[in-house]
Amino acid sequence: MVQKQLSQISTKKLNEALQTASVKAALNDRAARLLPRAKATAYSAGAREFGDALKIERGTRPGTSAKEGMKRTFARVTAEVTPEMKKADIGRKLSYRQILRRSSYG
Repeated sequence: MVQKQLSQISTKKLNEALQTASVKAALNDRAARLLPRAKATAYSAGAREFGDALKIERGTRPGTSAKEGMKRTFARVTAEVTPEMKKADIGRKLSYRQILRRSSYG
């Protein structure tokens, strides 16, 4: 019964639901909570340049690889890592991925 009801929801309706202000606000709130934690983790790991470069990126996935064409909203903490940043953070204790992974828990 549940499966039948789920299959009746159209992709258009799901895309509309994923684009609502409440979904975007929830994603932004989560990213805003993670950003200071990621910066603190980066600083404690000796990756000061990386911590300074962290920011929140917002957008919508294009939905090209999804069979139904689902366009999902996202908000994530990212940083553009440059070669200069890698040199400055040479003594870091954790990789950039480890820093982001550790800050995402909790």
